[in-house]
Parts: sequence; structure tokens; C-alpha cells
Amino acid sequence: MSEESLPGETLSEAIALKPGMMVAAVGGGGKTSILKALGYECRAAGVHPVIHTTTTHFFAPEDESTLLLGSNERLVALIAERGKTWPHPLALARKRVSSVLSSRYPGRDRMKLKGFEASEIEPFRDKSGVVLIEADGSRGLPIKAPGPHEPVLPPEVDIVLGIVGLDALGETIDEEHVFRPELLSTVCGLPIGAQVDAAAIGRLAAHTEGLFKSAPTGARKILILNKSDLIEPMEKLEGIGYIAHAVACPPSGQVEAVLFTACHQTGVRLLGKAP
Repeated sequence: MSEESLPGETLSEAIALKPGMMVAAVGGGGKTSILKALGYECRAAGVHPVIHTTTTHFFAPEDESTLLLGSNERLVALIAERGKTWPHPLALARKRVSSVLSSRYPGRDRMKLKGFEASEIEPFRDKSGVVLIEADGSRGLPIKAPGPHEPVLPPEVDIVLGIVGLDALGETIDEEHVFRPELLSTVCGLPIGAQVDAAAIGRLAAHTEGLFKSAPTGARKILILNKSDLIEPMEKLEGIGYIAHAVACPPSGQVEAVLFTACHQTGVRLLGKAP
């Protein structure tokens, strides 16, 4: 495990997230939780406003975030009127498209929201704030390969986080465990029915049609291995990171760093950096 990831370092520090930046999350295994945690880390560090939005769909937040709906022009004007006085992170979407029963609050509906076109995100950028974007969906599964029109990334994005849940390790490449298993099979060079391993995760991150598909050339690409607390002992986790790093990072691949994380109720814990 790299000593560059020191105890107490936050995820936002590890990815060098600065005011004025735009970050997109793709993949599976915890995009919403990772972005939410980044937002609260930024606010704790005095970064305002923190904006959470999507280029596809997402669910309305069930925390203290302020939800604003409307065109990007209307929301940009509304945010400017209030300046930096928003007390909580902002969740922005174009409109409500459906609702489902909340798993957190029985008897209440949870709104599913439609986001913005990739070209509409840049106006939300503020030099003193951050914009956090969910750029694809995974139906709650830990690993996926992008479809023909995914991910939907703004051309100006600064950092792309490719997220894989390590609960995918050892699982079968099939509809139950993988979102778009046929595409994952092709990208990773494994047959349907094979098991996901560390090398498959590395190939998913390295392949031009894989996790970082369509990422702008200048964007920093970081592989997040989430739910790393499920892997014991530490030597096994280090081995997974070493393999993924060897496949996904230079000279073989395009990924800048491989980080281990674990989400919890109050945020995200950075467990280390590979190799």
C-alpha cells in the first residue's frame, strides 16, 4: 500500500479536488455515496457552493441537500442571486420523471429526476465551488461496462472517477451481478459465466470502450475500488490493487491512480492507494 495515502487524508485531498473544478463519477458500486462524501468534505473545507447534478437520471437526495429543479439558465440565475449563502449542498435537475417508495423512509415517495445535457453543465461551474456529476447508471450493481451512449461526460470535466465495488470480485459475469454483462465480457476478454477478478477490473479501466470511455483527453482519470473494507486480510487487498494498477495505469493504461475506499453513513474512508 502506498505511503502517499497517509492516515487522515480525505478522498478530496487524494484526488486533488480544488475549488472551480468539475468531477464526474462513472461505473457502479457507490457513485452517489462517493460524490455525496466529496461534497461534504468540500463544504467542511470551506468550498461553496457544492453542486451535485447528473447528465442522465438520479434520485432526489434524502439528506439535507437543497433540491432545485428547472432549466440550467434558471438555476444558474437562482444560484447567483443567493451567492454563497446556501446552507447545504445543492442538488440540481431539470425535472421530476417518476417516483418510487423510499427504502429509508417507509410510506414516502422518492423522486427520480432527469438531469441535463452534457453541454449544459459548464454554466454551473463557479471558481469558488465544485460541481459533482453522476454521468451514467448501474442499477445498483457493483460493476458495469458502458453502453453505446454512455457515459455522458461534459467536455470540460476536470476529473473522472471510475468506480467499481469490490463486492463484484468472484461474482459471475451475468445479469444478476453485472450491468451489461455482454459488454463487460467483451471489454475484459472473459466469457459470460466467468468470474470477475482483479485483472478484469484493470482491463475494464484500461480499455478504450471501458470505464473511462469518452473521457476528455485532458481529464484526470482515477480508479476507485470502493467497498474495500470487504476484502481481508490487507495483503489480499494490496494484491488486488497491484494487479489493477499494473493493467490500468501507465505504461499499459490511462489511469492516473488507484484508490481504495469504504463508504459509511457519515462519509467515505480512504483506505490507501495502489500499488
